[in-house]
Amino acid sequence: MRIVEPVQFALDDLAMKVFLEAINLAGGPRKLIEYRRLTWLPSLAEAAYAVVLANEEKKTEEEIAAFLGMTKVSVRNILRANPEDVLKRLEGDMKGQRRSHIAGGLAKLAYERVKGA
Repeated sequence: MRIVEPVQFALDDLAMKVFLEAINLAGGPRKLIEYRRLTWLPSLAEAAYAVVLANEEKKTEEEIAAFLGMTKVSVRNILRANPEDVLKRLEGDMKGQRRSHIAGGLAKLAYERVKGA
């Protein structure tokens, strides 16, 4: 039997809270279904973990990429996403806004809300 460290459980729990809050920020499960955005769920899960690992464990892009099985560029895009740009994009107002990683922006905003709660 493998023993899992308490820290790992705490990170898993925090990542799950961030993931669920990101879904709520996107409009909740019903909105994701209505707009055929269920494909966002894996990206939101990865982004939630990336944001938690970067903020809580101070992991590097390389370490996060290796842990999640992603490229370093993908992790960088998540961590550099602008939450305000993402919210405007979800609201349909992209005038003059640069493109930002949606899942990353949602995860960053969700992390801030979860940690502030």
